[in-house]
Amino acid sequence: MRQPASVLAAAALLPLLLMGATACQSVPEGAAVAPAAVPAVPVDDGAPGAAGDPAAPGPAAVRATAKDARVGDSVRVRGRQVGQHLQVELNAFVDPAVSVEKNFAPTAGKRWVAASVSFVNVGGASYGALGSMWAYDGAGQRHPVVPTGELTTGKPLVFDSLEVGERAEGWVVFEIPESARIVRLQYQDANMQTNSGGGFWAV
Repeated sequence: MRQPASVLAAAALLPLLLMGATACQSVPEGAAVAPAAVPAVPVDDGAPGAAGDPAAPGPAAVRATAKDARVGDSVRVRGRQVGQHLQVELNAFVDPAVSVEKNFAPTAGKRWVAASVSFVNVGGASYGALGSMWAYDGAGQRHPVVPTGELTTGKPLVFDSLEVGERAEGWVVFEIPESARIVRLQYQDANMQTNSGGGFWAV
């Protein structure tokens, strides 16, 4: 299946982290919208918990727990540098997710699921590289974000950098087997500190 040029361009920018076309904007209502950031997608890039990482939890350990946040909840993430703090909220989760491009769809035997996520810089310093996100299915398998372009539910997430008080919001998409059921989402900061650089949501 031929993919739109815009999708191919987004795929080429995977190492830059989170994809899309939604600009960062200041938290105060009515503030001016910042210029569109470079599209980027959170990818499975060897961060703690990545495949092959000896510290990665096995399938039996990757389950939703009573301590996980839920849709509509936010978690506070602290970066490596002093004063770096993000408020990360899971706004919505859809299954399946559908592209606005009629000729663009998941590969055979798979489907897309998507999460609407927002990030607000609530610290005292600017925030650079965002980090990674994964979706875990009921068998404990971890699925990275994939580029899809705009969805019927909204535009994909763009994150270049966030100054103090700025906000970024949009959709991230995971491609999973048709038979899989997603039970948990994870965000992990690019400059993770133990027990402070990420969060989980049960879905």
